[in-house]
Amino acid sequence: MSKSALRRTAGMLKYKALYCWPYKFKQAKAEKLREQLRPKAFELPPIEPAGKPEIELHMLCGKAQLDMGIWASWSILRFLKNAVLYVHSDGTLTDEDAHLWRKIIPSMILISKEEADDRVMSIVAPIAPSLCRWRHSVKVSEQAIDMQLFGKTDRFLIADSDVLCFADPTELCEALSVRTPVFRWSRDIRSCYSDDIELLNKITGLHLPKALNGGFCVSPRWNKEGFHFLENAIKRLEADGRVDVQHYWSPQTYLAICTTRYTDSRPFSDSYAVTLGPTSDKAVVRHYVGIPAVRPRYFTEGLPRLLTTIEKQLGD
Repeated sequence: MSKSALRRTAGMLKYKALYCWPYKFKQAKAEKLREQLRPKAFELPPIEPAGKPEIELHMLCGKAQLDMGIWASWSILRFLKNAVLYVHSDGTLTDEDAHLWRKIIPSMILISKEEADDRVMSIVAPIAPSLCRWRHSVKVSEQAIDMQLFGKTDRFLIADSDVLCFADPTELCEALSVRTPVFRWSRDIRSCYSDDIELLNKITGLHLPKALNGGFCVSPRWNKEGFHFLENAIKRLEADGRVDVQHYWSPQTYLAICTTRYTDSRPFSDSYAVTLGPTSDKAVVRHYVGIPAVRPRYFTEGLPRLLTTIEKQLGD
């Protein structure tokens, strides 16, 4: 076994010992609370419909995350005027699910998996075949590709369904309104990429940012050159052979690669960062990433805090 493989194995064991096995009980408790709170997601005050859409929020979601998707999108869009929501289905969302979502967010546009597949084949396949093959073989690759193909604005927000926004996101609003589109992202706990960042930099000839988290980020909309840029980076990785181009974290890796095309690409402040412990009172946005040490807090800390805010607003 290579030194790199040994490091990855040791890292995975450490991850499970610290962030997975000790939290089994909290996971069960969180699921019970989720079931109790689920009906409230469908009773949220509706967001005012967008007039002329000026901001786009794109979210990949499935039926199993329907309640979380509604909570997440509502928590963000209540602060954004003239915003439209694009929900990219993983293939499991139904028209009835979309109907329930639109009761809360009337601007919601559902993108079916079939429609997305067709558009990728017609637009991406002819100009970036390696990228197209990757998109059809890696889970959540839609986050890096499909969202570029739907909508009209020159930049957009990507948010996972396990994100909650607690306060007016002024940094986000600035990133969505500056004259030249920029990349902004929540800082991750560490660099969760397909391989060591030093190796990725060496092979691609780029300088990737450390610890980019793709679950909450602002992205410029790519032109044809953007797809060519990522295609060439993937080809270099394939030719070198040391990095698994279909790695679980490859979508996040490729978003990090794409940031290098833009000046002034940088993370949001610490109030948007991914964290391991309790939800800070100073958190503006928190991505409750899918590890047992964090995800249960979405239901045990995040939603109760959000509901408290709603009750205060309704009381006023």
